[in-house]
Amino acid sequence: AVVSTQSTGNKEEYLRQRDSYVDDAPDVFAVSKPNIKKELKREPKSNGESTNNCPIRSSKKKAWLHRDLKVRVVSQEFRKGKYYCKKVDIVDIVDPTTCTCRSESGKLLENVPQDILETVIPRKAGSLVMLLDKDHRWQVAELADKDSKKECIVAVTLIEKEAVTVSFSEACQYVGDAMR
Repeated sequence: AVVSTQSTGNKEEYLRQRDSYVDDAPDVFAVSKPNIKKELKREPKSNGESTNNCPIRSSKKKAWLHRDLKVRVVSQEFRKGKYYCKKVDIVDIVDPTTCTCRSESGKLLENVPQDILETVIPRKAGSLVMLLDKDHRWQVAELADKDSKKECIVAVTLIEKEAVTVSFSEACQYVGDAMR
């Protein structure tokens, strides 16, 4: 399936096409990433079991890129390491696993592959996050609590006012307009 990016199309139709394509996307939700710093490591401690009562992502890997997410570059090879450990904002989706990002200095980075990016969780309660887990995919929520030791957050969805607990890899800081 090809996702049309024409601005003249219906937004709901575009989202439906995109989501159906993402559901069929290759198994690439997370690639083993280098352990940059201890606090950046986000892989579950065990195979399929969580010892900290937080849900962990399934072994099924999915494309998770979405416009207006703040992400971190975790590849030293990308652009000769210039953006290593730097936060960037996703400004456009080229395909389900490739995006265009804007650096904090304003420079556009094109054709950034998903496998060199990781989610960013905001520090302050009340900040906006986008949920990436299967049950709440693409929903914007407000960060209520963050547990760095258990590597999970509690967020309240803006529309349904539902409290959701997800792992760090199943949420990402949202920098867009929540009322869109």
